[in-house]
Amino acid sequence: MRLLERDEIVSLYNRFGAKQDTQGWYEDEPLSEMKRQMAFDTADSVLELGMGTGRLAHEVVTELTPRGTRYLGLDLSPVMVNLGRNRLRQCDEAFAVVGDVRAPLPLRDNCVSHVYAAYVLDIFSEDEIRAVYEEVRRVLKPGGLFGAVSLTGGYTPLSRLTSSLWSTVHRLRPQAVGGCRPLELLACVPDGFDVAHACKKVAGGIPSEVIVSRKQ
Repeated sequence: MRLLERDEIVSLYNRFGAKQDTQGWYEDEPLSEMKRQMAFDTADSVLELGMGTGRLAHEVVTELTPRGTRYLGLDLSPVMVNLGRNRLRQCDEAFAVVGDVRAPLPLRDNCVSHVYAAYVLDIFSEDEIRAVYEEVRRVLKPGGLFGAVSLTGGYTPLSRLTSSLWSTVHRLRPQAVGGCRPLELLACVPDGFDVAHACKKVAGGIPSEVIVSRKQ
């Protein structure tokens, strides 16, 4: 299995741009499940890994978190960061920067109450995902929450078929599916977290996994 290199990810998502918002037909239901489980109403600071166009960020900042909550979004793609900044331009405490979520995060230890990554981790290797979890654990406050949503293996006849087809396309041409592939995210959660919520959802025939973990 070939995963995309950093420069390939940047090039792909610079070209993709605002078209990413068309994926709501299979993303919205799993994302709603994550939002229900993340207790954003208790947040004082939020970090998003792979903010994309800022569609989810805008909802989190303007509707789900208390006024004055600080938000930072990271994305490898400068085009995505610019789209996100434009969406958040009326939000005084929201910032977006170009950054690789696999690198050390630009934050001090124990400083963020909530972190989330939506359809981002499934572009990385399992070892990279575990490393991301470890870095998230470093910046989360004790008891802080990390919500992650990814593609996953199917568990109904239709979702097993679509998952298998997706994996085949990814193996042949990963750029065609945004570099993302189905994986078992729960198996990547390392020690130091308690899994507060784990489930799978199928929307539009596409299976997704929702994991919300709490820092011990």
